[in-house]
Amino acid sequence: MNYFDWIGKWSVYTPDKKGVASVDTGASYTYKELNDLSIRLENHLRIEYSIEKGDRIAVLASHSPEYLILFIAAQRMGAILVPLNYRALVSELEYCIKDVEPSLVIFEKAYQAKTVQLREKVYFNQIEISQIFKASSRENSEAIPAEIEPEQPVFIFYTSGTTGKPKGVLYTNRMLFWNSLNTSVQLEITSADFTLNALPPYHTSGWNVLLLPMLHRGARVDFLKAFKPKKVLDYIENNSISLFLAIPTMLRMMVKHQAFQNFKAPQLKYIVVGGEDLSISIIDKWAEKGILLRQGYGLTEAGPCITSLHHHDALWKKGSIGKPNFYVDYKILNDEDREVMAGEAGELYLSGNIVTPGYWNNSAYTLEKIKDGWFQTGDIVRIDSEGFLYMVGRKNQMFISGGENIYPLEVENVLLKKNLVKEAAVIGVEDENWGEAGVAFLVGNIQKLTEEELQEKLKDYLASYKIPRHIVFLNSLPKSGIGKIDRKKLKKMYKLLQDEKKNII
Repeated sequence: MNYFDWIGKWSVYTPDKKGVASVDTGASYTYKELNDLSIRLENHLRIEYSIEKGDRIAVLASHSPEYLILFIAAQRMGAILVPLNYRALVSELEYCIKDVEPSLVIFEKAYQAKTVQLREKVYFNQIEISQIFKASSRENSEAIPAEIEPEQPVFIFYTSGTTGKPKGVLYTNRMLFWNSLNTSVQLEITSADFTLNALPPYHTSGWNVLLLPMLHRGARVDFLKAFKPKKVLDYIENNSISLFLAIPTMLRMMVKHQAFQNFKAPQLKYIVVGGEDLSISIIDKWAEKGILLRQGYGLTEAGPCITSLHHHDALWKKGSIGKPNFYVDYKILNDEDREVMAGEAGELYLSGNIVTPGYWNNSAYTLEKIKDGWFQTGDIVRIDSEGFLYMVGRKNQMFISGGENIYPLEVENVLLKKNLVKEAAVIGVEDENWGEAGVAFLVGNIQKLTEEELQEKLKDYLASYKIPRHIVFLNSLPKSGIGKIDRKKLKKMYKLLQDEKKNII
């Protein structure tokens, strides 16, 4: 029996039930239609593009039912889907393409210009997504029997690293299955549930927090390509949306919109939140509407659903990321590699079926991060006497702005290597709109650019969300006795500068 072919199973159990739909185009598909279309696409990929098990299919497109159908086809074939970040620069995408060496790149028309620029740098076979579906509609709908293997990777998700070079995280069918069990048990998902997916496909959260666990349970998912506060508020209110997944930035934007004042959604059981820190004020604003937020913690390399705060605990355990999910092995170790006591902080380690086997083309980093079966998350947490976990910080200097991971070293390297400054240090600071925002402390403005000119210049080398929102020029950077930049002092310095501005105003 093929335990991983969930769409195939539901196409037999509830063939006429609507499985997914697009808010943007109005297209909708029953479970049987999802199954039939994915078989046709699978056959087309085999015949026309000679796709085989282990081949990579890179995708540069926004989320949609068609993207899901591509996933279903790829999973059955044993091909590996590589969701590319359409917000990334061509140079960043070029690195991923060269690293993963896809047999095929499937793109959305909106991003065709990027593929044209990419093909000037590296050749690859490509086709526009609507065209491949048009062509595959002529194929046979008879399935080729194939076993979906637990250890076979189904995704490669690229994440930035502390070196600035993206790393491809392998995500297997085994991870998919156990994460789905974790999620559906903790969130109490049933076939009667209905969600709106407004997250992008190039993060694991866009697939593995609600989308695939919901489909595993035979529920319904509607897709919205681009998040728009009013559109999302209206859709939740006017449809029977029972669950919704958001990052804090989305929730803040929804609260600030005028439509939130009269927003009512009694059918909404709760909102699942993750990706970055969530302010208490946002929790309270949603609670006033009778909607509780279920915070959680996860990462691309494990789960991603690792912990969950039950909505009944949302108000009396504000700020907690909850308790570990059912099928998660974890430990919290201090700097001496001893397990911490309640109230103490330590690094979170994870093990079990939800942990990645490693990184694509990067055995050295795999060995560095996974030791004796335990994955070192780099995240510092503490656990209270009742078993609730709290995030303390990140072992490295990564920060999250608007749901996007930003690594200071990558930004610093651009500033230095492009000969823009003599010294640079980037930190993340609290930001009302984006959760966190980048601040660059710079020494020696070599090209004599203003703050605005420097930010404009960085657009040539960095995706827009990575560009520091604030720039501070200094005569020197504070450093420790061994010459290491003192980032704690920089945070204090920035806070003093902001306080002075408030006093002046």
